[in-house]
Amino acid sequence: MSNLTISPTSDQIAWDNFLEKSQNKNIYSHSIYLENLGEKYEKFFVKKDKEIFASFFLRSENKIIKLSDKIIYTPVIFKNFKNKPLSSVNNSKFEIINEIKNFFTKNYKKIEFLSDYYLSDLRPFYWQNFDSNKEIFKIKELRYTSVVDLKKINDLIQLEESSFYKNLSVRVRQQFNYAKTKKKYKININFCIETFKKTIIKTFERQNKKVNFDLNLHCKILERLNKNGLIYMISVEENNEKKSFLLFSRLGDQAIYLYGGRLNDDKDDYSLTYGMINSFINLKKLGVDFVDLEGINSPKRGFNKLGYGGNIYPYYTIQMSK
Repeated sequence: MSNLTISPTSDQIAWDNFLEKSQNKNIYSHSIYLENLGEKYEKFFVKKDKEIFASFFLRSENKIIKLSDKIIYTPVIFKNFKNKPLSSVNNSKFEIINEIKNFFTKNYKKIEFLSDYYLSDLRPFYWQNFDSNKEIFKIKELRYTSVVDLKKINDLIQLEESSFYKNLSVRVRQQFNYAKTKKKYKININFCIETFKKTIIKTFERQNKKVNFDLNLHCKILERLNKNGLIYMISVEENNEKKSFLLFSRLGDQAIYLYGGRLNDDKDDYSLTYGMINSFINLKKLGVDFVDLEGINSPKRGFNKLGYGGNIYPYYTIQMSK
């Protein structure tokens, strides 16, 4: 593949249509999310002739690309290369990243760019350093996430016989089984912004902390995403009392775990574990194949997320300074 071009776009319909058919669908790149953050983002397509091969967005100010604390990833979105050999896919992705790298060096002074786990080939950045005999690009930070493969839930009736269940940690299996046999949990699948808001506030209060993000802004974004069918929320109740909630984005065959929490700090409450596994089962029914648990970088939350048997992938903050 050659003759790639990069051009700006303001066509939200084309942007979202490409995202929804792409290899690495994610809610952070959706126009509903970006347009409601209260920040200015430039959107770009990478094309060969008229066909879109990739897209990316940047937060630019005076030829400097800055990261935002309001968004998790600023990823390159790749075309879904169907029915192609892996060697051809790898070569196409390499050329796309190389073209974007050239675009960065020609048009910007400094850059911080936060990938998702689909960006696995960093050679274009390292080779630029080699050719320039200077460290123009470097990895500022390395992070990890865990991605649960729901295709391993190959038996929705006999869950315990599935390879998914066998990959769960002993602790998670024990909590789930205890919740099923000893608790009277009920699942409620609906989007409730009040449950979300109340639980987030109570969680931070228990930790003697203030909510460290714009809660009202995120509520507004979540409501708009929900109106477009891009949110899945599950609440767990016991004796008509809400115990916890989990909230996911859902875009095609991929979902991302966005938020979750318990209303009370009860050591015998396993509603989050119960809700998580039921969410996986229900998302599988909705056609979701992969759930990104969105980071395992906290010593506490990371350990818990690993109990669900996902694959661990790295993702990077890439920095450029000329």
